[in-house]
Amino acid sequence: MIRYLSKRALSSLIALFLFLTFMFFVAEIMIPHDFTVQFGMTYTREQREQMQQEFGLDLPLWQRYLNWVRRLISGSLGTSFYGSPVVEVLKAFLPPTLLIFVTGTGIAFVFGQWLGKLTAWRGSGWLSNSATFSAIALYTTFPPWLAFLMTYFFARRLGWFRRIDNPYRQLNREIWKGFALTPQAVMWRMLLALVAVALLLAVVNRVLRRTLQRRIPTLLYLPLLVAGLIASWFALGFVRQALDILSLAGLPILTYVLLSFGETMLIMQTSMADTLGESYVITARAKGLPNCVVRDKHAARNALLPVLSRLVVSLPYLLTGLVIVEDVLRWPGISGALFYSLYQQDIPVVMGALLMVGVLSAVARLILDVLYVYLDPRLRCETGPSGRL
Repeated sequence: MIRYLSKRALSSLIALFLFLTFMFFVAEIMIPHDFTVQFGMTYTREQREQMQQEFGLDLPLWQRYLNWVRRLISGSLGTSFYGSPVVEVLKAFLPPTLLIFVTGTGIAFVFGQWLGKLTAWRGSGWLSNSATFSAIALYTTFPPWLAFLMTYFFARRLGWFRRIDNPYRQLNREIWKGFALTPQAVMWRMLLALVAVALLLAVVNRVLRRTLQRRIPTLLYLPLLVAGLIASWFALGFVRQALDILSLAGLPILTYVLLSFGETMLIMQTSMADTLGESYVITARAKGLPNCVVRDKHAARNALLPVLSRLVVSLPYLLTGLVIVEDVLRWPGISGALFYSLYQQDIPVVMGALLMVGVLSAVARLILDVLYVYLDPRLRCETGPSGRL
């Protein structure tokens, strides 16, 4: 298993490097002028040439590429053309994106696979047909259009969510007055608490399965997760600040969940329908096992493998949709750094933002690979004298 995961991690790193290399040349070739052109009315030609020499913009393209690779290997993303280190720029934009991505992907996966499993098990009917139609409609929706509809109905008409204009200025000043942590720091702690509570539930579920032959019902996962998160926020002392952030993040999270859960549901529905005719499911039914045991333990567990495989492939597209949703809803995530730096022709920040998107995708794919190995016993067994998978 370790060898399999090591190969997957190495292939992800190689793919990420090739992607960044391609995007570097695309950005350099598609932008005909460097960022000093916008100062043509205020700076003299000599001043612009001095700026080009300072940032290495007067060097040949191949040499600029080698300098970028050297900085990347050394762990430095360079400095923005406007003076700030790229790492510091991305630190301000990364937590909001991670908050939406991690939370939204988890909710979409749990809800999508549960609904797909349920509709496939029940067969054709008003519930299955309505859910399938809704999943197809949301899966094929243009992300900006969906974001516009969500803002119009849920924020303007119904008032269930707060409209986003300038998120950090819209936070409740009374709540944040005198508080030691910044909103970005609170978001990091919210993410760590989410991961910790999710791992705790996974451990509890495994203990229940080994000792009592039971597990936590799927419908209880989200309530237990929410309760654990709120309890951890109370324990860490930032519950009011976390709820204030979520009052603004609710609309982007819901939009991203609706945009991404449809594919998971449809694949789970199809995969579940295929497993219902397998011999091990028929045998489990012949033994007289309860329907919930046959559905969850025998059919759904094997039907989940294609869902994870597809989710691994779809992660870059989900991140792309998230970037678009952030930009439309004015959420201060990676999209802000990416689009603003493109407008300002700030190539170091553009490459840093693309690197963050690629790293998020690679890490998420590696986590899904671990889950895939856990669910598929064939990948945990070494075969042959060489010990290869």
